Amino acid sequence: MLHRHCLLVTLVAAFSCGVRADVVFVDVGNCPGPGNGSEAEPYCSIQTAIENAVDTDEIVVAPGTYNEFIDFTGKAITLRSAGGPEMTIIHSPGGAGNVVRCISGEGLDTVLDGFTITSGIAIIGGGMGNNNSSPTVTNCTFSGNTALNVGGGMYNILSSPTVTNCTFSGNTAKVAGGGMYNWNSSNPTVTNCTFSGNMTSIGLGGGGMRNSSSNPTVTNCILWGNSPDQISGSGSIRYNDIEGGWSGIGNINADPLFVDPVNGDFRLSPGSPCIDAGHNWGVPADTADVDADGDTLELTPWDLDGNPRFVHAAVATHPGCGIPAVVDMGAYELPDGTAANIRLGDIDGNDTVNIVDFVITLISWGPCEPGCCLADLDLDGTVGITDFLLLLGNWG
Repeated sequence: MLHRHCLLVTLVAAFSCGVRADVVFVDVGNCPGPGNGSEAEPYCSIQTAIENAVDTDEIVVAPGTYNEFIDFTGKAITLRSAGGPEMTIIHSPGGAGNVVRCISGEGLDTVLDGFTITSGIAIIGGGMGNNNSSPTVTNCTFSGNTALNVGGGMYNILSSPTVTNCTFSGNTAKVAGGGMYNWNSSNPTVTNCTFSGNMTSIGLGGGGMRNSSSNPTVTNCILWGNSPDQISGSGSIRYNDIEGGWSGIGNINADPLFVDPVNGDFRLSPGSPCIDAGHNWGVPADTADVDADGDTLELTPWDLDGNPRFVHAAVATHPGCGIPAVVDMGAYELPDGTAANIRLGDIDGNDTVNIVDFVITLISWGPCEPGCCLADLDLDGTVGITDFLLLLGNWG
């Protein structure tokens, strides 16, 4: 972004004051820079852009490898890549430290979108460390990060980030939580993510995810091939593919048939049991799809590849929980079928939220476990007033 400050021009006894724009640009190709953040003269460093940004700004990062540590410094900004995680890498510059951290009370309006986070080495949280912060993390890959204690890929303490469409692979923690470690009232919402190839070498386990005094919500995820185990601890864990099995609604235990997990390709092969096996309401609402009255119109439509998230496979391998098209488990949707928009509250799948859906909600009132319960819009295991209000908010 081009910063325009009031400038006193003493020679001509005049001054000018412009209006701050809302987009900041970063491009490692402009190094050594420093640049001014405009599209024509982008910053060389992501952290420089963050330090010069203000709340509500959007930082757009060009493809490349950025060797630096990132700290959001408490700002409610969106940091997104222009080319996606395969092309935009935040790499540890060396030495100990979280590659990315939110430790200043960041909330959901602090957004990290579309990066590979790699090669971090820290005592806790090699890839990302969140302390008393709850940012939004989407479309990211956490790979090859190390924690000398806990939380190889991500560490959360007193933090409840929203993590969607992310992969955690090849991360290591010595004690616990190779992929993710949640501690001390950390209740993240983890949706459509893939944990594979993460490990802990000694201690408390949780090769994929370790929850201690925490209660994360894990939905539509795949946890497979982590060592020594997939999940350790409690949580609301439903509609996931978990190696070794896990009690709870919608969870399965079947080889997800990744395309090439050895080389980091966690897309689903045709015939994967994770196709059409998730729960549509588990996909978080997309703030881009909110009308003038603040009503959510449809759910997040994209996967990590940018493909439509709700696709009805030509040959469904699992019934899942959704009408008419069911979301796949994991970070990637198999792009082989008919795409559809799924609207929250459209329980009978007729593309309208109306009296029929209202009646179904009333009939389903109360606890609705076990099994698939489409009237449970907030996925808390009970059809109640919150579900009723969500249905009314999407009426029509």
